[in-house]
Amino acid sequence: MKIFMIGDSTMKYNNIYSYPQVGWGQVLHLFAKNDCLIEDHAENGRSTKSFIEEGRFDVILNRLQPGDYVLCQFGHNDEKINDPSRYTDAYGVYQENLKYFAKRTEEKGCHIVYATSITRHKFENGKCINSHQDYPQAMLDFAKEYGYTCIDLNKLTIDLYNKLGEEESKKFHMIFPAGTYAAHPEAKDDHSHLVMEGALMVAETFVRALAKTTDPLKECFLDLQNKEPIDEKMLID
Repeated sequence: MKIFMIGDSTMKYNNIYSYPQVGWGQVLHLFAKNDCLIEDHAENGRSTKSFIEEGRFDVILNRLQPGDYVLCQFGHNDEKINDPSRYTDAYGVYQENLKYFAKRTEEKGCHIVYATSITRHKFENGKCINSHQDYPQAMLDFAKEYGYTCIDLNKLTIDLYNKLGEEESKKFHMIFPAGTYAAHPEAKDDHSHLVMEGALMVAETFVRALAKTTDPLKECFLDLQNKEPIDEKMLID
């Protein structure tokens, strides 16, 4: 079986030219069982609207086989109100597009799971705040109305950032001085996109939250509560 991931840059698979940026979809396979393959089709800057209109979802529909899964995380770019090619109203076209993803996925005999947008590293008065307006709640409301699983990564990551604090949680993002990385010789102060540590954190957060549901997708992932034994003798060089 396969999991097809659809979303934006926070989920995207990055190559060496954009290192150290890493999307959480890029590392999700590390938490998956061997018989589950993951295709990360998330793309920079896309909203539900542009992902559909550019034909990106059609590519996935043509690849889906009965029993496959679609994992959907959008919202970062649906809120771009000054860009008509991407903007959707949270309780209008955004929810309509989420429903479209579900309808077409189910027509293929497949199953869809949703995840709200991860938080930006945005703090006010010492607290990480929701910077995604109504989009996380609109996705949660949609999922509740139609009976879909939705992992609230927005809340889970906000809660974690508030637990760690503003400075400690910077380690998850593209925040570093000039000269640190060859691909980014300039300094970066990017509080939206993730580095490896952030991507691993989000992927693990997703898997742990999914395990608490009854959704069949959870069977694709390792049991993080009970680590499989390792033959330590085989690790000796």
